Amino acid sequence: MSAPLSPSPAAALRVVGQSLHLEGDWTTLRLSAVADEALALAPRAPWRLVAHDLTRLDSNGARLIGLLGDGGPPEGLDPRWQPLVTLVQGAASEAPRSAPPRQGVLHRIGERGLAPLASLRSLLTILGQLLLALLVLLRDPRRLRWRETLNVLTASGAMAVPIIALLAFLLGGVLAYQGGIQLRLFGANIFIVELVTLTLFREFGPLITAIIVAGRSGAAFTAELATMRGNREIDALMTLGLSPVERLLLPKWLGLVIAMPLLTALANAAGLVGAILVADGLLGVGFETFYRRVPEVVAAQHFWVGIGKSVVFGMVIALVGCSEGMRARGDAESIGRNTTASVVQSIFWVIVLDALFSILFNELGW
Repeated sequence: MSAPLSPSPAAALRVVGQSLHLEGDWTTLRLSAVADEALALAPRAPWRLVAHDLTRLDSNGARLIGLLGDGGPPEGLDPRWQPLVTLVQGAASEAPRSAPPRQGVLHRIGERGLAPLASLRSLLTILGQLLLALLVLLRDPRRLRWRETLNVLTASGAMAVPIIALLAFLLGGVLAYQGGIQLRLFGANIFIVELVTLTLFREFGPLITAIIVAGRSGAAFTAELATMRGNREIDALMTLGLSPVERLLLPKWLGLVIAMPLLTALANAAGLVGAILVADGLLGVGFETFYRRVPEVVAAQHFWVGIGKSVVFGMVIALVGCSEGMRARGDAESIGRNTTASVVQSIFWVIVLDALFSILFNELGW
């Protein structure tokens, strides 16, 4: 039989010159032995605190240490407890918020002008952290949060299938209708196949998918992370020594990157179905004609160009959503503002990247 564990010694204080040596178990159940002595020594603070012999610590013990020290962690403190001491003492030192001073017109103009730079800096910071976390994950795939990643795939992928399929179906029908009216004037009905297929595969398929996902998933990522910041859940993760990037952001990023090409392929198929139905009724170009002609006149590279663009769009949408969520303060106003900014910025970057891809692929002859 193994011997029973010996209980930790009660909290103790030892005064050595201008130093206070913290000893034993500084948790709530054992602070009574030292609380009166610590409160008596508090008026002479700040002391030089030494914590080599500190065996255990919780938030109440950290708060009592904050009354004795100068706001920094004690000398010799175990690295496991440094985030706890920093968090507790930082929360205790927060001054009550006063009404912000009135700002002039020039100040507000400058603030609005610098806001995009602050947003870009946040994006690049989150991107760097995600890439570092991805490198760690490649070395040890067991660190991936599989359940969270699958949850993102379900919420951002499977749950988005009906709306994306419906809108892509309608979009394909509109393209066939508008293009068919013009082609019918010149007797070039058959070319509706190339018009609809190329437009869907290269542009509208990935673009409409990205816009819908930005409004659904990007906004959801921002709201979720902003709420967690308001509830101090992210601070709690950091206190426990866990990385919010690895635990929260990376599964969202990977999940959306996997979901986007699948949703884009679905949008392409749904758009073609809508186009076939309209072309059959308007131009007499039915399913059989589409089935034979698409492989003959539309190269596979056009399909893969759209799929590749969708992967990049997924990266950007998840990155913007996570960045805005981590920037939010956590109050109701900030959550609404950052969620709106997330959707607007995601759509903006998607359209900008789509334009850049169009120029690049044209120069490469793709």
